[in-house]
Amino acid sequence: METLEQELARFPDGYRRAIEKALDRVPVRNGVVSIRDLWLETALPLDLIADLLQSDGIQMPPRIVRVDLERSPRRGRHGSRS
Repeated sequence: METLEQELARFPDGYRRAIEKALDRVPVRNGVVSIRDLWLETALPLDLIADLLQSDGIQMPPRIVRVDLERSPRRGRHGSRS
């Protein structure tokens, strides 16, 4: 049986794999993927996605040049700013 430390050490690898799989499914616009699209696809916290992307541990598909880490402002109902 695994110890709690061993089990917790596997989490970052699982998160990385989830992001790498999501990169194959999210829209790519001129070689750029939005962090919000990755968030929608994975349901991982935006900060965690950004940290993993910045740690250079993510294998990017050749069609993706970069991930836009800017978070667009949230909009309320009917497109108005909240």
